[in-house]
Amino acid sequence: MSAFSSLSEFWQTMLPFIMLVEIVLEIGLFMYQLLRSNKPVRSLLSLAVMAVMIPLLFSVSQADPDNIGDAFLLGAPWLIFAAAIFLAAVHFAVALPREYRRKKNELSPFSIKEATDKLPMGICFADPNGRIILCNNRMRRLSFALCGHELQIKSDMENALSVPDRSVTIKDDCYILPDKTVWQFRTQNITVDGDDRWQQITAHNVTELYNGYQKQEEINKDLAEVNRKLRKMYARMEDDVKEKENLDLKVYIHDTIGRSLLTIRDIIDSGEDTERKLEALQNAIGMLASNRVTSVSTMDEVKRTARQLGVAVKIDGYLPRDTAAEALTVAAAKECVTNCIKHADGNEVYIRIAQRGERYDVTITNNGKVPTKPIKEGSGLSTLRRSIESSGGEMHISHNPRFALLITIPAKEISL
Repeated sequence: MSAFSSLSEFWQTMLPFIMLVEIVLEIGLFMYQLLRSNKPVRSLLSLAVMAVMIPLLFSVSQADPDNIGDAFLLGAPWLIFAAAIFLAAVHFAVALPREYRRKKNELSPFSIKEATDKLPMGICFADPNGRIILCNNRMRRLSFALCGHELQIKSDMENALSVPDRSVTIKDDCYILPDKTVWQFRTQNITVDGDDRWQQITAHNVTELYNGYQKQEEINKDLAEVNRKLRKMYARMEDDVKEKENLDLKVYIHDTIGRSLLTIRDIIDSGEDTERKLEALQNAIGMLASNRVTSVSTMDEVKRTARQLGVAVKIDGYLPRDTAAEALTVAAAKECVTNCIKHADGNEVYIRIAQRGERYDVTITNNGKVPTKPIKEGSGLSTLRRSIESSGGEMHISHNPRFALLITIPAKEISL
């Protein structure tokens, strides 16, 4: 069997180098087992491997071939060195994964510290004397943000929470750090080996909850403002409804009294069909006395009433039934019939209706006398104007070349 000294120069260099690498690895494994394992006896095998490998390495790397005492291993079979290298490699390949598994499965001060450092929350523990025994990285960073130094005793945390750095904002029980994260701190007693004076201090990241709460407060403020505006609008709507009811009543009374006066004058001026006119007058008086207000009517009723007063109403165009446009046009027609008899001494009223997009243009004229000056709006025309404008329409009165009432009414009713 060939001796180590008979190997080529390459192998005489390579084998000691491999042995040196394995010795370094074994030293690292030995130190890890000695420091981090709960059972240091596990490191004895690594120590034994080093005890074999180190003399072999020194015998071939430091020995003098001319000195038999130092060079006794140079003549040893090279397979001894190869076997030692192989066994050391096998040991390291088996021991390293085993130590890794032990690290994952066994509790130790290092594994506990490593586990707490991975928590998203800050945590530290204080013994009964107030000394900080364990503090994870998150809590350490929070302590620097709160007070500028690491925690040593429990009172350090208490002082940091009561009087934090100026860059930290306190709102309720939340601490807003310069990086805009929000934290809550909690302290509770825990029992260790039967002693319940140990304390656990935790810090919870509540940034999302805090921001959500702030947004909810803003939404609540907006809702309160909307609610206030709605209450104001509802109160205004009640006033508008009352005003509309009063306006309808005024219009109805104005129309009824106007027709009654015209009927009386017609009876005085002409004795024709007196019984029918008296009956119409009695009906009007009866409706006023009984407070039966029915302000809503149709164009057919306007024509029929006007005919009783000796006025013919001629209509060109069409309006949908039971709409605001029809109601306003009917009110305008009533007013124009009354004014035709009262002021113009006419006997014909012309109503022309034209649709223009989403609006109706209504023009009302008569065959009576031409006004000599601009029309002064009385209570009837003023009330009519308010009704039309409140519905989103417009009203214009012309006196030249002859009287004309022009109104523009939306085809669709305005919604609140």
